[in-house]
Amino acid sequence: MALTLGRLCSGLPGLELSGDPETIISMITADSRLAGPDVLFVAVPGTDRDGHAYVADVMASGCCALALQKDRADMAALVPPDFDGAVVLADRTRALPALFGRRLNADPDRDLWTAAVTGTNGKTTVSYLMREMLNEMHGPCGLLGTIFYDDGRAREPASLTTPPGDVFYDWLGRMVTNGCRSVAMELSSHGLDQERTAGLGLDVAVMTNLGRDHLDYHQDPGAYLAAKARILEFLRTGNGSGGRGAPGVVVLNQDDPQLVGLKIAGRESVRFSARIPTGDRHADLQVLKVDLELEGTRLVLDWRGLALTIDSPLVGRFNVENLTAALAAGLALGLDPVHCAEALGGVPQVPGRLERFVLPNGGLAVVDYAHTHDALAAVLRACDELNDRRLLVVFGCGGDRDRGKRPLMGQVAARESDQAWITSDNPRSEEPGGICRDIMAGFDEVTDPRATGRELIIDRREAIEAALIEAGPGDIVVVAGKGHEDYQLIGGRVIDLDDRVIITDWIERNRAHG
Repeated sequence: MALTLGRLCSGLPGLELSGDPETIISMITADSRLAGPDVLFVAVPGTDRDGHAYVADVMASGCCALALQKDRADMAALVPPDFDGAVVLADRTRALPALFGRRLNADPDRDLWTAAVTGTNGKTTVSYLMREMLNEMHGPCGLLGTIFYDDGRAREPASLTTPPGDVFYDWLGRMVTNGCRSVAMELSSHGLDQERTAGLGLDVAVMTNLGRDHLDYHQDPGAYLAAKARILEFLRTGNGSGGRGAPGVVVLNQDDPQLVGLKIAGRESVRFSARIPTGDRHADLQVLKVDLELEGTRLVLDWRGLALTIDSPLVGRFNVENLTAALAAGLALGLDPVHCAEALGGVPQVPGRLERFVLPNGGLAVVDYAHTHDALAAVLRACDELNDRRLLVVFGCGGDRDRGKRPLMGQVAARESDQAWITSDNPRSEEPGGICRDIMAGFDEVTDPRATGRELIIDRREAIEAALIEAGPGDIVVVAGKGHEDYQLIGGRVIDLDDRVIITDWIERNRAHG
């Protein structure tokens, strides 16, 4: 689709356009490498780089229009007099890739039921569950999340949980073109803070829980919560246009004290609780009974007086919360409660989320994306609850990220597992051994550890195979941190590495030799 620059800018506050308003724009980007003819380049000040530093390269590419922030630099120095393209000046440019991208794609969110989830843990599983539920009950549903993006026809591995604004709306536009009727999406704290979804109208916003994550970016828990809470800004006002034509609904986890106290400013809400009540029930959707088995989970719930049952192949205590959150989203959308529960029961295990592999000797390997101390503890406790044998864990921490969580994850492994292998995750520019030693320091601080030992093996493949060799019949090996990822980031290189492939290859070799 293409629009004139004047049409793109019309009605957006704080913009000053100089040059030809009839300039044709067929693409929006904040990435200077993608600039060229018929492209509007938006210079965005970032945390590491400032897009204004690339304006000369962009003009050399033949780019026909620029959007610049007024306070960045001397515009005369940035844009020479002989530049024959158009220039848009803005008070702030951060939201413009999304706002322009939305308009270029004809406001696609207005033609979709929109369901989004944010939180520290559970986002990927809840979005996946919502997508399958909406597919079953409302027609084709697109997906934007940590594992992949899906526009109803094409699927691509996700580069970011929430893509840049122009890319975000391009995917929504493709969903509409391809006949999708709804979209389920994860909104990360980075994406919300960086306004990658500016202009979005949400029919339902799910907030799962709040733990410790991304403090290298947000600096403190208060700023992290504030970023997550920005999802509330996107709830539809219910003016009869877009989505269901009804006010957007916030779905809140009643069990999380930080979310219970969140100011929702009179917005319509559905509150859920995954904890079996010991006294009066206060949640709209309340879990009453839980049966946890290695083969799956059975939930009995109460929805404002109506009894519901979910029989799911998903396992583990924390999936009780994920299933309940997804069901609450369907109920907030006004879908039939019984059919929602049935649809969720038909969703298979989510890639890289407590994904199970049976070992030749009857043991079990489990791959999960858990990469915070809260998530690691939840996974280990969930597996421990399903098993009366030993619990072994292989994990690491990412480099160039929050160093404070490393010893916390070591402490979790010491308390919640019987044996641990500390290894490399995505070290990025850091020395892998140093990251592992930070983790081990936390492990060794635990004065009465459950784990009988811990071993440092930097090579991730070797560490995983060492744990698999150690596992006996009935033992569970949890391989945590990377989940669905099929790569490892070392220095500036991207290495092929997939925990699931390592495990399946090992199983095949040992089955053949067994």
